[in-house]
Amino acid sequence: MTSSSSDKAAGRVLLPSTINPTRYDLKFTPHFENFTFTGESSIELTTTSNLHDSAANGEKCREITLHSKELCFASASYVVVKTNREESPEGAAFEAEEIRVNNKMHTVTFVFGDAIPAEASLVLTIKYTGFLNNEMAGFYRSKYTDIHGESKFMASTQFESLDARRAFPCWDEPARKAIFGVTLTVPKNLDAFSNMPELSNKTLPGGKLKEIRFLDTPVMSTYLVAFCVGEFDYVQAQTEHGVLVRVYTPPGKSESGLFALDCATKSLDAYDDFFGIPYPLPKLDMVAIPEFAMGAMENWGLVTYREVDLLIDPTKASSNQKQRVCTVVTHELAHQWFGNLVTMAWWDDLWLNEGFASWAENWAADVINPNWCMWDQFTTGHLASAMRLDALRSSHPIQVPIQHAEEVEEVFDAISY
Repeated sequence: MTSSSSDKAAGRVLLPSTINPTRYDLKFTPHFENFTFTGESSIELTTTSNLHDSAANGEKCREITLHSKELCFASASYVVVKTNREESPEGAAFEAEEIRVNNKMHTVTFVFGDAIPAEASLVLTIKYTGFLNNEMAGFYRSKYTDIHGESKFMASTQFESLDARRAFPCWDEPARKAIFGVTLTVPKNLDAFSNMPELSNKTLPGGKLKEIRFLDTPVMSTYLVAFCVGEFDYVQAQTEHGVLVRVYTPPGKSESGLFALDCATKSLDAYDDFFGIPYPLPKLDMVAIPEFAMGAMENWGLVTYREVDLLIDPTKASSNQKQRVCTVVTHELAHQWFGNLVTMAWWDDLWLNEGFASWAENWAADVINPNWCMWDQFTTGHLASAMRLDALRSSHPIQVPIQHAEEVEEVFDAISY
């Protein structure tokens, strides 16, 4: 690390770098009757040679700390898979003697009786429960009215920036990338999907539940993990380069997803050619969520949207509505490369992640429909909004130093975008 990058990282509040995740196997079972979920996480970890250097009072490290928020823990244990030392034999299992939850720092620390081996590979297994909250963050519930006029609930995720920790204990920092394997156990009558296609789908004994296991993701950040559970219709198409694209809608509204589907297939092909790197996943799902805080979220392979930013009737929609849906779609799909495949190391580079996507959304929309004159509108739209905000005394630099990750919520604005 150069001195300049060291200065840039100074003061950041991060989890210790001596224990690092390489893979998460996540199991979730939502319970809509009481708006909770049960979870089990098996996390493959590696420990560094200097694991014990920072332990207090010269003692060896006996703790593993992860991010966590609003989770209730039942147990935690780890198994030594591989070690280069004799501190703990391979195959040895250790149960946590103490579980410390820090609500202020949003962390959980598992304390073990024996020292954690350095230069080792471990599998940490954690059992816990959480809440299907109504705050549109983490793993949360949305209320909707079905085609028969009945009120129902679905569940979906929104993890950026700091809410993956509401669904599973993790190293919730963009640079701490890993592979994710997701398994969902849901009522048999509901649909469920995640970042990757299904690997298996089986009905469990009793016939009321089914277990859906998904393929492993590429190496990626925690804030990009996503899954949805509910009732959906969909429309689908395939890009010229062979990627299956689906738009999931509330039941009975599938026709309203056709315009966004056309925008998505065309922009994926355009980005493939522009970046010179093929879209790296086998499918792309776009889902309309009844209750959604943002305009959309670029989860890799499973992009979630506010309904109004995805579903329209092109025969009745105004030109402005069509442009809005198109640019929201092209913005999020640009992130599939710039943000997901290549990710900022820390939140102070949010401007680069979002600023490029703002440029790319207009570039792709102009490719799809040149008659909209998107670049002429850019100066009166994006540029003017940023200049108005920059004229205020509350303005900020494009790149804002961020020490506590929570501070990033303050810079999701027109200047960063």
